[in-house]
Amino acid sequence: MGWRWKIWGIWTVGLLISGCQYTLVTDTPSGDTSLDVPTSLQIIVPANDFAAGRPRIPLIFYDGTEQVTDVRSVAGTAFDLSGEQPEPVWSGRGEGFSDYEIPYWVIYPELPRPGIWGFEASMTLADGRLAIGKFAIEVLADPEAPAIGEAVPPSRNRTAADFDLAALSSAVDPLPALYETTVAELVASGRPAVVIFSTPAFCQTAICAPVLDSVEAVYPEFAEQAGFLHLEIYKEFEPLVVADEVGEWALPSEPWIFVLDRTGQVAARLGGPVSPRELTGILNQVLAGGGS
Repeated sequence: MGWRWKIWGIWTVGLLISGCQYTLVTDTPSGDTSLDVPTSLQIIVPANDFAAGRPRIPLIFYDGTEQVTDVRSVAGTAFDLSGEQPEPVWSGRGEGFSDYEIPYWVIYPELPRPGIWGFEASMTLADGRLAIGKFAIEVLADPEAPAIGEAVPPSRNRTAADFDLAALSSAVDPLPALYETTVAELVASGRPAVVIFSTPAFCQTAICAPVLDSVEAVYPEFAEQAGFLHLEIYKEFEPLVVADEVGEWALPSEPWIFVLDRTGQVAARLGGPVSPRELTGILNQVLAGGGS
């Protein structure tokens, strides 16, 4: 899928992946922590299609080519960049998910309008040092893919009733239960549902490939309460031909997980990495009658 980049002033703007330089605040012999020391730490934003409101923004941290795995806490501040000076409008803490091949953090900022929004993120490392960095994202008035509260397209995708699993999934050993129904049937069932769009074999990074593993991991616990469906990004693998459902859902990227409520409306939309623990928490909320 396409990767799009934009630059806005001093803020690095990434719609799928963005990186920026950090400042690491370190202790001096006198105990003064005001000394700023440049480092190679970077923020990765492995998602896009953010909409005004309370979007889910996943974050991954790198030091050069190595992932930073000793982050103990993350706090973020959102800045409105529409004026002459950035104005802070939201501050909050992130939640970390280490039960994924690449650990990540998620923030849910409150962004009242579309436009370019800047963020300052501060991470407390295991040794007590504080790493501080900036990034920015584009926020849309209306997302391209189905938004929270919207009904999803009633796609009549191919199923295992008429096709071999090898034609429906690029996974090495796909779980048959994820290919037995259509979106239209899920919506009509009156049960919550999980719809994942991903291409395990053709994902270019380890960030997106394990998302299907997360869905398969939670399936046994929720199989009696919710429907599950994996839709491939490609309907043909040689050569690659994009699946019809990708266009129907107006997906700007992959992977995506959409959690539907009992009426077939989007209760949660999760772009990029999704761990079993995060998905379990969201499913429990939906089954209890609430959204993400």
